[in-house]
This record gives sequence, structure tokens and C-alpha cells, in this order.
Amino acid sequence: MCSPEGPEEESYAFFENVVDYIKKGKSDESNAESQNAQSNCNSFMISYGHYFTEQKTAKIICEQFIKLYYSLNKLNCNLNRGLKNKNCSDFLNYWVNFKLKESIKNEDYTVRNVYDHLESQITGTGEFGTDLVCIHNINMNDLNKMNILYSLYDKYTDIDGILENRTSGDTKLLLSHSTACCTDYLEANYICNGGNDNNNNNHSKFCTQLKKFETTYANLYNRVDGNGSEYINNFKRLAQCKDTNVISTALVGTTVGLVPLLVGLYKFTPLRQLINSNKGKLTQGYRNNDDEMRNIMLMDQGSENISSQQGTYNIKYHSV
Repeated sequence: MCSPEGPEEESYAFFENVVDYIKKGKSDESNAESQNAQSNCNSFMISYGHYFTEQKTAKIICEQFIKLYYSLNKLNCNLNRGLKNKNCSDFLNYWVNFKLKESIKNEDYTVRNVYDHLESQITGTGEFGTDLVCIHNINMNDLNKMNILYSLYDKYTDIDGILENRTSGDTKLLLSHSTACCTDYLEANYICNGGNDNNNNNHSKFCTQLKKFETTYANLYNRVDGNGSEYINNFKRLAQCKDTNVISTALVGTTVGLVPLLVGLYKFTPLRQLINSNKGKLTQGYRNNDDEMRNIMLMDQGSENISSQQGTYNIKYHSV
């Protein structure tokens, strides 16, 4: 029995093979396996759909899980045997965490808890044995980093497919995917180089995998150049990402984090007294200015009255 908390340090090693996992999952369209899963996933939705923000999501994730499970086994992952491929198992564990944490209602329902119910519906059916992958909860810090890396590689596989097939209208998709890749890359690069994270071991693992992605992505450049100017003009290299405005996305977390800090400083430090003191000085200054303006206005009004009276006397004098 595995621990629902998992290891002390998460492994990022499955990203070494993640392109194969993504491509296999996208290309495998076996209907027989999805039909075989229909009844089990319907049962899962009926029994445990209340865990999810939308009940039908339970069925969708169940079917996606079964499809992915079969796809990974076709890559010799041996997920239904004792000697499982660790990278495959870790990837499936990541996928389950990613899908469930964005879909279940609240933190009272842990990933492991919901997965156990899913597993109970499919164990012993089709190729599913009684010794499935051990799923554990991934902490949110690591999961967010894994989500960024996965998104980068997912867009990479789309771009790779465009360059491989070269069909009409692909250049617009090329621009869309490479621009979206910039958004994720800037966020990842900021985590590693912008001082937005500490230097613990998993931080180093994340940044190591980001460097490997940079190398993988750079291998696309010659292929893009070989397809002519239309492809070149509609493709963003990683070095060009700095020319966009998407860097603001990477800074949102830092900005949000500053708000409670400033509130805390205001409430619990002399900063509040300093601000209030300055505020009092400013208020008094405004009052003094108001008094001066009021006196000036009264003087002006007095002058106008005198001038008016003098004008009247002069008119009467000349009329006589």
C-alpha cells in the first residue's frame, strides 16, 4: 500500500519522455477501448459525480484516464504489472493530480480519495489488473511547475506536428501556438531567474527540465527556417518572447503576494504611525492652504465691492 502523501521530493524525470506520452495520447483513437469503459465510467459518474464541480466531468476524466492508461501501456510502460516503468507511473500520477485538482469541488476531497473511487470502478476490467499505479497527492508548488512544463511540451508537440504535416493554414496556428508557448516560457523563466522561488532541490529539478526544454524547442528553428519566410514570420523563438507583453503574466503572483505584506506592515509596524503622521501634516497643510485661499477670496470680494461703489459714485457725479 503506497502513502497518499508520496515521496519527500517529487520526481521531474518523467519529462524526459513526456513528448512520447503526449504524442501517443493524441494519436491513439481506439474506439473499442473507450466503448469498453462506457459502463464503468457511467457508474463512476453516478456514484461519485458529487465530488466534482460538474457531475459530467467525472465521466469525462474517467474515460480520459482509461484511454491514457492504454496508450501508455502501448509504450511498454507495464502499468498493470509489478515492474512498472517509473517515469510512466510518475507521469500518470501527475496527470491524475492535474485533472482532479482542477475539477473536484474543494480540498476536503483529496486527489487520492477520489482516485481510489475511480480505481474501484475499473479494477479487474479489460487490461486493468488489481495492481494499478500508486497515486499520491502532489503539493501545489510542484504541481504548478509541472503544469507549466507540461503546457510547454504540449504546445511543442503541436508545433512539431505543424512542421511535419505542412498543410494549408498552418502558419496561423504556428503563430498561435508559439505565442502561447512564450507565455508559459516567460513564467517558467521568471521562476528560475527572477527570484520568485527558493533554491530547494525541486526548484533545481524544475529549472534543469526547463533548460532541457529550451534545447528541445531550439531544434525546431532549422525546420522552421527551411520552410520559408511565411513560416519564419509566424514563429516566435524563445529569444523573441521578451519582445511581447506577456511578461506581466509571470509577475501577477509577485504583485498579489505584495498586497498582504503591505497590509501587514501597515497594521503591525510603525509604518502606520508614519503614514498617519504624514497624513496629519498633509491635512493640516491643506487646512492652512484653505484658510489662506479663503482670506484671499474675501479680500478680492472686498476690493470688488469698493471698486463697485467707487464706480457708482463716479457715474452719479458725472451725470450731474
